[in-house]
Amino acid sequence: MSNGCPVCPRTAPDGQHLCQLHAGELRGWLAEIPAQARLLEEFVAAGGRPAEGRLGGTGRAHAPLPVDLRVLVLLGPGHPVPPGPVDPDEDTTVPILAFLGSWAGHIAYHYPATGRDLYGTAHTRPCEQAVPRRGESIPGWCGWLIAYLPLALTLPIAPEFHRQVGDLVRRMRTLTHTTPQQHPRAAPCPVCDLCALVRTDGRWHIHCLNCGHQLAPGQYDQHAARVLLETRTATHERTHPMTERVPVRVLLLFGDQAEIVADVPTEERAEPVRYPAADIAAATGVPVDQLAGQRLTAEVGTDDQLSGWRMA
Repeated sequence: MSNGCPVCPRTAPDGQHLCQLHAGELRGWLAEIPAQARLLEEFVAAGGRPAEGRLGGTGRAHAPLPVDLRVLVLLGPGHPVPPGPVDPDEDTTVPILAFLGSWAGHIAYHYPATGRDLYGTAHTRPCEQAVPRRGESIPGWCGWLIAYLPLALTLPIAPEFHRQVGDLVRRMRTLTHTTPQQHPRAAPCPVCDLCALVRTDGRWHIHCLNCGHQLAPGQYDQHAARVLLETRTATHERTHPMTERVPVRVLLLFGDQAEIVADVPTEERAEPVRYPAADIAAATGVPVDQLAGQRLTAEVGTDDQLSGWRMA
């Protein structure tokens, strides 16, 4: 059963604790953290290099560049803290690596692991630890957390995970002065029909800022092409009123004119109307001298004039 998202008034999918918008936001943050961390590492490397000048026995020619201690804290070693609410007045900055490893371990504990003992009896118990494929590095932990995000979204602690990751990313953006930009898309959202679809730098899916619906780039291209076709069709129908196609018959030929009557029983026919025989022949491919007696269809315009001749 679906429930409300604790971060916003939207509805979360069945069994999850975040709406699509904030689940996608959390996935985007986890994908962004490695790039932000690389920028922070460049700051540290630049501060550690000696400035240009004469180097001799007396040491540096100039003092090294200062390094923001906040950067050193984020990139340094540390111990993970138990996930959960924290005192807002307390400085609880946790190094990135310890922060990610802590959350990965907490989420892994809720993943059931199966195995058999020496007697062949199967047992199901929580996983003992998380093992990222790319090693216990910032990219490795972020890749692991993204892979297991569907599980994390089903845990009651998902809103707190979202809050803490968001705080970490905002802290990193403040230091790097780098914020992913949003690029609006032209087509409206296929779910809420609002023009709120955007592509955010570093995020694969195109997402709706209103309802959180996500589209892969290929899916968006198909959706946009469909919307464009529907728009063109609607515009054509407004500028070219729909016409009705009716069955008609060429009654007789009089010189270069053809007498056209409705293809209905004789007693129901109205007076015949004459049209240029050459126009009818050109549209149907029937020679003029063979038009008499032919059964055709034609479009009735708003002025009751016939056009668009076709063979019946």
